[in-house]
Amino acid sequence: MVRQKKGDYAVPGVVLLGAAATVILVATLTNRGDLTSATLFLCGFATFLAGIFMFSFSQAEPLDPRVASLLGVPGMVNQCRVCADLGVRGDAWFLPSPGGDGPIREFVPVGGNDLPGSLPDFSFVTGDGAKGVLFVPAASALLDYSEKELSLSIPSTEREVISAVRELCEDALELADRVEIVRDGDTLVMSVRGYRLSAGCRVIAGQSPKCCSMHPCGICSLVACILARGLNIPWQAAHVSLDEGKNTITVIYRSLPSHGPRGGGPGNSR
Repeated sequence: MVRQKKGDYAVPGVVLLGAAATVILVATLTNRGDLTSATLFLCGFATFLAGIFMFSFSQAEPLDPRVASLLGVPGMVNQCRVCADLGVRGDAWFLPSPGGDGPIREFVPVGGNDLPGSLPDFSFVTGDGAKGVLFVPAASALLDYSEKELSLSIPSTEREVISAVRELCEDALELADRVEIVRDGDTLVMSVRGYRLSAGCRVIAGQSPKCCSMHPCGICSLVACILARGLNIPWQAAHVSLDEGKNTITVIYRSLPSHGPRGGGPGNSR
């Protein structure tokens, strides 16, 4: 059985609209004020509505979220494997730029929670202090899109940032059914329910659950970038877990407000 695509309804829609116009035109020119003319008018309008109905099915089908979620999986897994082969085992820190308006940078330390005093312009941090790997966050392009195309304005207080995250992820981007972020001591705990791209998460977690905190992707990376940009302090994805039965992702974000790279790195906390 061949499934008819939505775009295949465009031609029948045009034919029906043309037929409707012809019938209405004939009924108008030959209007005799009797039952025949009334029937022609009714048929013309009915055909017009049928054409509009056909056009409503003529738009291209959106990409299946499950398919979209799988496109970046090999790249994420490969980056984590390279880090592991280099002996890099830490969890990702998302670092704001000086002034808070520049690009967010992601630092994966060899181990521990220390951050380097400055950040170079290349991928490997091997100087004095903490050593590790620098990445462009997986959600950096999505953050840029949200700011430019969706007019996302990231506030500077925690309560407003959390509200902005919820509005962006639930309403504007429609990434999830529900996004909740609550403070628990010195951490923020995010619970994502009904995540549209969870198929990719399951594949990545199946390869290695460590990938999800070493180099987060999707909504986990996006929220970390927004926290770092808005609050202007480093944030770490300290723990990521996936409950497949409930289709829920839980992420624990940890901040380090008393420490910030100097010089070429992000600025200190406000």
